[in-house]
Order: sequence, then structure tokens, then C-alpha cells
Amino acid sequence: MKASEIQALLDEPACTHNTKEKSGCAKPKPGATAGGCSFDGAQIALLPIADVAPIVHGPIACAGSSWDNRGTRSSGVTLYRTGMTTDLSETDVVMGRGEKRLFHAIKQAIDSYSPAAVFVYNTCVTALVGDDVGAVCRDATERWGTPVVPVDAAGFYGTKNLGNRLAGEAMF
Repeated sequence: MKASEIQALLDEPACTHNTKEKSGCAKPKPGATAGGCSFDGAQIALLPIADVAPIVHGPIACAGSSWDNRGTRSSGVTLYRTGMTTDLSETDVVMGRGEKRLFHAIKQAIDSYSPAAVFVYNTCVTALVGDDVGAVCRDATERWGTPVVPVDAAGFYGTKNLGNRLAGEAMF
């Protein structure tokens, strides 16, 4: 995601403190925590959609730190409780195998669970190395006929609140 697109999402006209600058809400003070990253916020926003396969494209720590962090109600499918990740290692990053691993992870999720859709969450590592998650998702959608939605909400983009908004944009 481009910096200008992120800045546009930081415009919060309902906030009384937001004047001409687009700075988002409540930056943490030294020693405080931001309460999560954009990636975490995106997952929280989309978790109530229980019949999709959520794939975290990045190192396993991103998936492990956020898995099952919020509950959802479902009258049947509990696929949202299944933690899926591409589990990228340093070698995968150096050798440029991220997109290939993602494509295979999507195939495995579709073959194993037949989900209504697949959400692919971009993380800091894959955003930094420049994996084209959107292109992989388009190719997978064409190949298997299941909607594969890229959720470009790398953690370093900003706060959990921004992640909520990025998730909404992905769904829109």
C-alpha cells in the first residue's frame, strides 16, 4: 500500500482534534503501547466472518501472536479458529520464495476446507520484501474459482484502528 493511501485512511473527520493534518487518533506517549498493529486490527475486524480461510502470509510469529485473539459466533462453520500461515523463514525471504509459498498455502486451504473465500493477510516481512500478494490472490481466484481477498495491513502501517479501516477497504 502506498504511503499516500495510508495517509488518506488516517483522515478521521469525526475526531474533534483532527484539523488540517491527517495524523490519526491518539498516538501513544513514551512508555505506553499502541494496543496492537494494523495487522492485528485487520484480523479483529474480519474475524466475525466465520466461513473463510484466514491465511497469514509471513513468519509464524505473526500468526502465533494473533491467533484466536477474538471470538465470533457461528451456527456451524468454525474455520476462523484454524490458524493458517505461510510460515516464512529467513531462507524463504532471501531466496524469494514467499509468493510461491503463498500460492501453495491458498491451494492447500481450498483443497482441505472448501471455504467460501480466503483472506490473505500481508505482514511486515512480506510488505518489506515486496511480495505481490494482490497478484497471487488474483491468480489463485482465477485458478480455483474461490474468492481470495488480499488484506494489505502490514503491522508497521500503523495502529489497530487503521487495521480495522484497511480490513473494511479490503472487503469493500
